[in-house]
Amino acid sequence: MVQARAAELSITLLYLPSYSHNLNLIERLRRLLKRRSVYGKYRPNFATFRAAIEDTLSQLTTAHAEPLAALMTLQFQEFEDVSLLTE
Repeated sequence: MVQARAAELSITLLYLPSYSHNLNLIERLRRLLKRRSVYGKYRPNFATFRAAIEDTLSQLTTAHAEPLAALMTLQFQEFEDVSLLTE
């Protein structure tokens, strides 16, 4: 039914892999959190690990606003003349 409706509306359906983490916005946020809170930093216990994550989350709209805005875009690179796999 979806394919028929897409054809009526001249919409080309693109089939993505079952797991496309780069297209999932929450995965982008998780990557930013890891980079800002975890990478290259020693946390002696879970409490300090959690505090670091919470601190990064609390600063998303201030200190991390610019990198977050760049990650949360829905603009994707498009390619011309690429053969598409269809069902």
